[in-house]
Amino acid sequence: MTASTVFFLLLVLACPLMMMWMMRGGHGHGGHGHSEGDRHDHSDGPAERESAAELRRQRDELERLIERRQAEKQESTPLETGRR
Repeated sequence: MTASTVFFLLLVLACPLMMMWMMRGGHGHGGHGHSEGDRHDHSDGPAERESAAELRRQRDELERLIERRQAEKQESTPLETGRR
């Protein structure tokens, strides 16, 4: 066997071996090869909780602005008096 043949075989085997390694949880979260009891706790860390809280605060502020603008628009729009 020449070196190029060996290299080619290693390259061909690398894809399925890497896939098996990743699916068994050797890297990242895996998860496909685990039973129900083996699941990892994926709770948010402090940074995620802070960013989620900030996003909620921004959403609430935007909702207040939308309500205020809609109220202003309704106040500034003259009522129709039936003229057409």
